[in-house]
Amino acid sequence: IWARYIGIAVAALGDVIFVISVLTMRDSWRAGVSETDKTELVTEGIYQISRNPAFLGFDLVYIGMILMFFNWGLFAVSVFAMIMFHLQIVNVEEDFLAITFGQEY
Repeated sequence: IWARYIGIAVAALGDVIFVISVLTMRDSWRAGVSETDKTELVTEGIYQISRNPAFLGFDLVYIGMILMFFNWGLFAVSVFAMIMFHLQIVNVEEDFLAITFGQEY
């Protein structure tokens, strides 16, 4: 039962981190990479702590769900989703941000 309570807290923290990241991004928020939309590099607020707090929030939600409702199928799907999100960051977004914002990034 203690794992469920910890899971609730971890998932709620993930939700809060995600919402803060979206609010901090304001007009620069987008899903994925867009070569046509010009946005500013956001470096204040929660982005001073994490390069991509939205994905950190997602990870915490997945970990919280695993703790709340553990079964092997949920565990496998959650780990797969976390890996895929991080591959998206490393292979797509990091390269895009480095090219778009250069040294500032």
